[in-house]
Formats: sequence, C-alpha cells, structure tokens
Amino acid sequence: MIATFLPIGDAIKFIFHSRQSVGGGAKIGGSELWPLLGKHLEVTGEALGVACAIAIPIALWLGHRRRGAVVASIVANGGRAIPSFAVVTFTSSYALFGLSTRNLVFAMVILAIPPIFTNTYVGIRQVDPEVVDAASGIGMTGPQVVRSVELPLALPLVFGGIRTSAINVVATATLGPLVGVVTLGDPIINANVYGDSGRLGGAILVAALALAFEAFFAGLQRAVTPKGLKRPPTTRRKFPMHRRSLATALVALAAVLVLAACGSSNNKSSSSSSSSSSNNGALIPTIKGASSTPTITVGSKNFTEEFILGNIYAQALKAAGYKTKTQLNLGSEQVAYKALKAGKIDAYPEYTGTMLTSFYGVKPAAVPKDSNAAFLQAKADAAKDHVVAVRPTPFTDSNGFAMTQAEANKLGVKNLSDLKSKAPTLTLSGPPECRQRPDCKLGLEKVYGLHFKTFIPVDLAKRHEVLTNGQADVSLVFTTDGQIKADKLQLLGDDKHLFPPYNVSFLIRKSVLKAHPGMENIIQHVDQGLTTPVMQELNSRVDLDKQKPADVAREYLKEDGYIK
Repeated sequence: MIATFLPIGDAIKFIFHSRQSVGGGAKIGGSELWPLLGKHLEVTGEALGVACAIAIPIALWLGHRRRGAVVASIVANGGRAIPSFAVVTFTSSYALFGLSTRNLVFAMVILAIPPIFTNTYVGIRQVDPEVVDAASGIGMTGPQVVRSVELPLALPLVFGGIRTSAINVVATATLGPLVGVVTLGDPIINANVYGDSGRLGGAILVAALALAFEAFFAGLQRAVTPKGLKRPPTTRRKFPMHRRSLATALVALAAVLVLAACGSSNNKSSSSSSSSSSNNGALIPTIKGASSTPTITVGSKNFTEEFILGNIYAQALKAAGYKTKTQLNLGSEQVAYKALKAGKIDAYPEYTGTMLTSFYGVKPAAVPKDSNAAFLQAKADAAKDHVVAVRPTPFTDSNGFAMTQAEANKLGVKNLSDLKSKAPTLTLSGPPECRQRPDCKLGLEKVYGLHFKTFIPVDLAKRHEVLTNGQADVSLVFTTDGQIKADKLQLLGDDKHLFPPYNVSFLIRKSVLKAHPGMENIIQHVDQGLTTPVMQELNSRVDLDKQKPADVAREYLKEDGYIK
C-alpha cells in the first residue's frame, strides 16, 4: 500500500520543487512548470474564445430561424466521432500553420466548436414559440428577440456546451509538445527528460486544471440561469444536476492519466535513385543450428536511419537462419538502452558517441576524436552492463546544427561560433532530450557559449520542417541527412569540436549473444557496405522517395549481394 502512494508523493514534490532532469543538466519541475502552465492556459483560452466567436452567432441565427436541424445533428455527431489526436496530427502535417501555437489552437477550435454550437442551437430551439410570438407581438425586432428573450433563456445550455468544450480543450492541449508547443503535456509525453514522477505530476496538474475549468464554468452556468428556470431548494443534494459535465471531466482526467501511463514517440536524407553501393559483399552464410535458437527481438530508436538499420540487421539475421522480430521506434536512446538492459529487446543499433555521453557520463570534450578509440571505450563501458558492442559501421553520422542557406547568408554564419552574438535573438529546435544532452543544447551553451532566445522541442521527424517553415532558426540535424541538400540548408561547422564520433555499433545483450553463436559475425558482415554515401542514399530513399524502411533495407542487402 505504501509503495502505491510513494510515486504520487514524489509527483507532488515535482510539482512544487525543482530538480535535475533524468539525464542531468536541465532544471525541471517546480517553478519551471509556470511557463508550461501559462502556455497551456493561453492556447486553451484562445481556442475557446475563437470557438465561441464562430459557433454561437451561427447557432443563434439558425436556432432563431428554426432551421439547420440537420446541420446541428451533423456537427454534434461529428464532434463526438473525431479523435483529438488525429485532428492535431492532421493539422500539424497539412495545415498552413505548420509546427506552431496557431496550428494547435486551430486543431482545438475544431474540437471545441461542436459542443458549443449544438448546445446553443438546442437552447434557442427549446425556447417556447409562444414566448417568441409574444415578444414579436409587442413590437420587438428579430435581433431584439434573440438578445432579450431567446439568448437569456438559452444561456444555461450555452454555458453547458462551453463547459464541455473547455474540458476537452484542456485535455487536448497536452498534445502540444507533439507539434512544437510546450504545454503541461511536455512532462507527460517526454518522460525520458522528466522521469515517471514528472509524467505523473504533469497528469495531476492537467487533471486539476480540467476540474478547475469544470467548477468555474459550472458556477457561471448557475449564475446565468434565470431564477424561474432554477430548481427550487430541496433537501436532496444537487450533484445529479451536473452529472453529465462531471462525467466529461472524469473522462478527460482518465484520458490524461492513460496518456501519462503510456507515454509518447524519423528522419534523414538526399537524392533518389542510384545504386546503394559498389561493395561486393558475399552472400550471407546460413548458420548451423540457428533455426533452433530463441527468437531475436531487434529494436531501434525513433528516426529513419535507425528504422533502416534495425531492418537491415533483422533481415540479415533471418537470412542466416535465425528467427527474428522487430520492435522499432522505441524512442530516445535512454528508452532504447533501458529496454535492452531490461530484456524487452535483445539488440539495437546505437552511436558510439551517444553511448559515451548519454550512458556513461563522458563529457563531449573528453570523448576520443579517433573513432576506434571511442568505440573501444564505449565497448568497455557497455560490458559492465552485460552488453556486447559489435565492431562499428564504416560511416559516422554525427549530430550537427543547420540553418536555411538564406538565413545563414543573411547573418553571415558559417560555423557555430559565428552565432555567439546572434543566438539571443534566435530560436533553437531539437528533440525533447536535447535540453539535457551535453552534445546538444547543453554543449552549445558550455562549449560555444550560445544561449538562444527560445528552445522548441519537436519530434526528430520534424527537424528539417521547423527550418523550412520558419518555426526555428537553428535545428539539430544529422550529417547523413539527405534533406540538408534537398531543402537548401546550411550545415554549420563544428569549429570547437563539440560532437564526438558517431559510428554505429549493434548492441547485444551478452546472454543473447551466447545463445546465438555466429550472430556477431553476421552483423559485421553486412556492416561492411554501410559507408557514409551509402547511408545518405538509403536515408534519401525513405525520406525523399517515400519508400518503406523495410523495403530499403532489403534493397541494400540485395544490391550488395548479401541476399539473393
């Protein structure tokens, strides 16, 4: 019983007291939550205001004219059927606003309109026609009837619709970080930065905010209800009167807690068609006895290059006779490595520089610049976790930061150090964990002294889009990204050597390698053709040509002669 309440106690502490992020280097919780709360309230208020301005006048007009019953029914049913996550994702991908606050507000307005429109329309239609006729009979015009008779009588239902929409919008605003808007959903979605206590603390805050909105609008609804429409005092408690709205609030609370329990979750590339490589790899040999060994679960992190590599390794092992399955798109390196050590996956590809800086606490400046020395150090550290690091790939995919060529030329920027005087006026973008990584935002601050005006956390899949759409001035990219050339981006020089070598090593749990003799040799075999130009081409086929990672992996293995 005590163990059940300990996480809640820590979550409450997170709400009131600041602490270090999971990976260290960034402050979270306590006073750091105020900007998130402010943004959450801002987008909620803006969405409700716009929704009311659109829905109420139209519903008043249709209700007064006694028309539009079919429209009201469609709006009501459509509002119940549309999932909020789908609306936010769709508007993020296809709306004109891109990754921005306006995009999130636009999505939430779409979700807020149906309850407000429906309740306003029904409220006007329920006004007794004889009352309306009497008002017209004493000389009132149509607008006067609406303002002085119909609207006052319909206000309780109107505010009921606003209550429902407010709770829906508060819950939906937690999805903001998925489209680059940092709301109270940030701790819920990005547990790799905030931890489980932060996730639960964020869920508690959002639930409390939803209940606060419910209580506020319930009070307003009661206040605007004409005395003649209020129930007379009785000895019976009045809770049933608000049952429907309270149920809505509880559903929203449950949705937030489910999101908190589940957590959250791309890309790279360049030109398109040519052959993957000129490497003449030999056919993958069949390993004797491989078919009788346990199934190997191959994982990956959450971007294109990892999807391709995960599929290459899984297909290669399958060609050698092993039984395999994939569990790709796990999330950040912290999530993937934790899954490996916990036995949820058996192996996954990781970058040597990331291993040293994110897992083993090596400062970027202390990481060996020689790729082999960096690998040997990472391999030794991995062994302490009972993990075997396979000899790395020929290609290295370092982190980097880019701007649009137009912006870089305008500011006269070629290297990261050129941003020193300009950073305070610029916006930086990167994945959520960038805030606590020494080879990302923290490194820019410590090594280059760059302190940007704003940081926008976005999914890695959006790292180029935020630049081309103008949501960010500088964004984290990968040096094997084909979009750098295709989108006319300028990769900024790392003139102070912030980034360590990022060759890929396939990490395998020691017990898994022992149970699958020959597995390491197969991985080393197919790694031979993975040079930097080849990896750029493979990434391009997915990101620019829109091929599936599994198909691109198969093409690589066939074109290089590893499989028939």
